[in-house]
Amino acid sequence: MTISLLQYISDVKNEIRFWENEINFYLNEIKLLHIRLDSLLEREISDYQENKLQNFKTLNANLNKIAQEILNEVEEFDNSLIGKDNNKEMNEETFEKYHYFKEKLDNLANDYMEFKDEFLRFTISTFA
Repeated sequence: MTISLLQYISDVKNEIRFWENEINFYLNEIKLLHIRLDSLLEREISDYQENKLQNFKTLNANLNKIAQEILNEVEEFDNSLIGKDNNKEMNEETFEKYHYFKEKLDNLANDYMEFKDEFLRFTISTFA
């Protein structure tokens, strides 16, 4: 391996750490929303409210699953970098993976923000 390839791998690994931190942020937020949903479901609420909260809980669980899957993919990609020894192959693959993960993270962020917005609107209009 050349010094430039080692530097490139180091840069990619730094980007991977950023991705992992971002995913862990969303996993923590999803966990907090799960706790909030459970606390709201423990109240005396109407059937409509309960159904709506159960639906939010299902959507929240789906977001958690998606975030975990992305995190697992990122970790697999990180582990695969150890055996790379071809500059051209390394550059092409990591460039493709960068855009792949960037798109997945953008989608996760958008889905999470949409979910959180809808959930907050519901809780404010229903429980305020």
